[in-house]
Order: sequence, then C-alpha cells, then structure tokens
Amino acid sequence: MIQNVKKILAPIDFSEHSMDAMRNAMEMAKDVGAEVHLMHVIAPHHHFIPLPLATNLEQSRELAREAAMIEQAEEELARIKKDDFGDSKKVVTFAVVGHPVQKLADYAKEQAIDLIVMSTHGRSSAEHMMLGGTTEKLVRNAPCSVLVMRPRKQ
Repeated sequence: MIQNVKKILAPIDFSEHSMDAMRNAMEMAKDVGAEVHLMHVIAPHHHFIPLPLATNLEQSRELAREAAMIEQAEEELARIKKDDFGDSKKVVTFAVVGHPVQKLADYAKEQAIDLIVMSTHGRSSAEHMMLGGTTEKLVRNAPCSVLVMRPRKQ
C-alpha cells in the first residue's frame, strides 16, 4: 500500500509532537518518492462568539488577527521548508483559517492526498477537551488513510 502513496499531508500546529510527525512523513515520502504537503489551520475565534452578537469592530479585529496569524504561519512554513527540506519542490506549504477537521479533510480531497500523517497530541490537552480531539475526528472524516504517530517516550 505504501508504494502507491504519491501525496502525504502533514498537518502541523508547530508543537513538538506535530513536528515529529512531520519529520516521519518526510522520511516516508523520501522512501516512496511522494510529495509532502505541510498544512497549518488556524481555528477562528468567531466560532465561539455568535456572529449576530459581534459588532463590526469586533469582526474587523478578528479578520485582522486572522490575517496576521496566516502571515506568521506562512512565514514559519516557508522557514521549515527551506531549513529542514532545502526548499524541495516536493514540499508544498499551505495555511488557512477555519475549522481544522473540515479544512484538513477538504484539502486532502481537493489535492488527492493519499495519506495523512499526524500526531496523537497537539498543542494542549485543554484544546483537546474544547475541540474534541482533531486527530480523532479527522480519522473518522478523512477521505484517505490517516497514520497517527504516538509521541516518543522521553
């Protein structure tokens, strides 16, 4: 099965665990000659603020915050691509704002991703409680196989 993998998606939130999963994805990609897509999804705060209650000023601030976060994420992804992978043409980077599970699943479908490689853990357990576990939900909703990497024991 792994020989048929041409495109691997490695979602990263810049946590240590997601970076380890990304490195594993790159090793697999090298073994089979696959392309790797590094993707960062910024969850918008407006999911938690009902839009009819938000003022125009709040909406403008949120859009500005999201634009700044996208710019930061794109810069960090470009740095990772350059520093860790020598600006390889086999590495594609993408940052977007939205519900992480939906955005990752949509991207995987649109880009004909064959395999998603991600960590069991992201930034925090508090986020896990609030979001319900992005990894778990993506395993259920992805249009392709998902390989879940456990963090290495220290």
